[in-house]
Amino acid sequence: MGLDIYLYTRDQHLANERHDEALEAFYEREDWPSEEEREAALDALPPYATYTKVPSEKHPDHYFDRRYLRSSYNGSGFNRAVPEMVGEEHGLDWIFEPVRSEDDYETVLTESCIWSLGKAKERALQVVEELRGCDPLRTLAESALFGPPEHMWSQPPTQEQVLDWYRSEKEKNGQRDDTWGEGYSNAKGTVLGFTKGLEVLAVTLGRDVLGRPAAVVVFRANEQRDYLVQSAEIVAEFCDEAISLIKADGKCYMHWSG
Repeated sequence: MGLDIYLYTRDQHLANERHDEALEAFYEREDWPSEEEREAALDALPPYATYTKVPSEKHPDHYFDRRYLRSSYNGSGFNRAVPEMVGEEHGLDWIFEPVRSEDDYETVLTESCIWSLGKAKERALQVVEELRGCDPLRTLAESALFGPPEHMWSQPPTQEQVLDWYRSEKEKNGQRDDTWGEGYSNAKGTVLGFTKGLEVLAVTLGRDVLGRPAAVVVFRANEQRDYLVQSAEIVAEFCDEAISLIKADGKCYMHWSG
């Protein structure tokens, strides 16, 4: 799970309002003559309009696009990785601070918001420059993991066993050389979501998010920094896309979920 940000056009929003109203009326009704008529009424509801995927002009193969942004809740997410690298809380919430209030999960963007969207774009481009100029230091805390006993090391593994485990996980999950953020943890350890190498600078003893003793690794995330630079550049495109929708239709809608 994570934070998802979508742009909906005016017509998509109106279609979804019709869908929501009809769905609410459907669930309020209790006097259905038969189950067949109930199912037919459900099938006849106005369709829900999903957002339109519009690839980035600069980075068309990126996970972000001009109408969709995301920050996962794990350590690779934009909202955690960017502040750690640049030393400022400059995540997506900060970028869009000129546009929305903290608890606003649906923001109507009209002509009066164009200036604010311009400021959000400036912040996104500021993050691009901050990332390019920073030393992309990150930390990773690893402690004893939870899981069924039969899947955990029965005794401290040998180095050969650890390498065999990693190779099997890599093969099983089909990790690609061009990705970041597809890491995961299981009862035996954490597999990072990239395969181009990790520049480890220090290891110390600290605590994990649950307060348990953990090995804390300081590393330089050059590969992830490049990915986040592209992400921030697409955030700027997202602002341009919102402005273009406003100019075309008079308004558009920004939805935050997660």
